[in-house]
Amino acid sequence: MYKILIATDFSRAAASAADYALRMACSCGMNLSIIHIYSVGLPMVAEGTMFSQDSLYDLAEKDSLERLSLLEAKLNQDADQLCNDSSKPLIEVFSTIGVPAAGIKSFFNQKDMGMIVMGIKPEERYLGTLPGSTIRKLIKWTSVPVLLVPMNFPPVPIQQIVFATDFGDSDITALGFLAQIASAYHSDLLIFHNRISAEKGGQFLQKEKKFLDKVAQAIDYPKVFYRHKQKDTLEEALAVLDKNAEADMLAMVHKKHSMIEELFGGDKTLRMISRTRVPLIIFPQSFATSPGPARLGERQVHN
Repeated sequence: MYKILIATDFSRAAASAADYALRMACSCGMNLSIIHIYSVGLPMVAEGTMFSQDSLYDLAEKDSLERLSLLEAKLNQDADQLCNDSSKPLIEVFSTIGVPAAGIKSFFNQKDMGMIVMGIKPEERYLGTLPGSTIRKLIKWTSVPVLLVPMNFPPVPIQQIVFATDFGDSDITALGFLAQIASAYHSDLLIFHNRISAEKGGQFLQKEKKFLDKVAQAIDYPKVFYRHKQKDTLEEALAVLDKNAEADMLAMVHKKHSMIEELFGGDKTLRMISRTRVPLIIFPQSFATSPGPARLGERQVHN
């Protein structure tokens, strides 16, 4: 995991996400790539004024690159203050025309990114409101984790990461990824399970033990803990941790749902995005870490 892709639209939410990603890059030994996907609308012009399609494309690209250059300069300046010389990330910027979700997906597939970072806008956190279409599409399409940062969230050091598990096999790989982040911050990694009413007695204890045994075999990090609670929903259970300020970051695996389930609120991931007050990492169900120098602290040097 040596590159973070920051997807920006230059909003305040995107700025918060970029600041957060920079500090993570400094702590974890990762480089940064920033992408802006721009589009060309139809301008309001005076009668008789002519604009060629090519000139509209040129103007949109010029504006995108200028704003990216300003963002790059700001992050480099901040990195000089925040990072040691050895931990200062390399920062690249890219601009391309297209539809945001598809453009971001195409880009991270080409550039071998380890994680995508985006901001959560206020309208995507109101109770019952589904996240924007770009976020919804990305968490379905992506093969890498997506880190969503609430607007104006302070980039504080991570002391505890809370991972919500249902004891699925894909959770083990996600926990390995999170253990690398936790190790960089020397933070706790809390595995959290919301025990539903159907999970009872010896059968539940056996399932729980089997999962935790797999975790112990797969993850070599001493500050991994486990807790379960029993609430009506996962959101209520995690809200207890949030209220008690026990989590600096939440994480979960996105399990596939039908369109009907999404429309009627059956997708736990979308509900968590609209409610979270701390950064949330969402892993695809088929997540697998990339081979090679994809571990924290093994920053790739650009040629």
